[in-house]
Amino acid sequence: MKPVVLFALFWTASFLCEGQVSFIEHPAIKKVMTQYVVQGKSQEMIEGWRIKIISTTNRRAWDSAKYRFEAHFPDLEYAQNYEAPHYSLKVGAFENRFDLEPMLVLIKEKFPQAIPFRDLIMKRELF
Repeated sequence: MKPVVLFALFWTASFLCEGQVSFIEHPAIKKVMTQYVVQGKSQEMIEGWRIKIISTTNRRAWDSAKYRFEAHFPDLEYAQNYEAPHYSLKVGAFENRFDLEPMLVLIKEKFPQAIPFRDLIMKRELF
C-alpha cells in the first residue's frame, strides 16, 4: 500500500476508537481533598492584591488625592485608612498580581505614585 493510503486508514481509525479511563482514588487522599475544599470554603479572608493610591502623613494631601480619585474614577470604590501617622487610600481587590495590572496602568495615568501591595481581602470583595 502507498503511504498516503496507510495514513488515511490510520487517521480514520483513530476517530472510530473510543477509550475509557478510570481512576481508583485512595480513601485517605479523598478524605484530605474533601477537608481541603471544606476549609477553603469556610475561609473568608485570603491574601490578595490592592492598589495603594497614596500613603502620606499630610492630611490635606490625602484629602486632595481622595477628591481627585473620585473625580477621575467615580465608579470605583476605594477604602480610606489611617494608621498613625499615615493616611492611605487604596482601591481594588485582586486574587493575583496579573489581574491587577490593567487597572494599575489606568490609575497610574492620573496617580503616578500608585503601587500594588499585598493585603488580606474578603473573598466577596474580589474583582
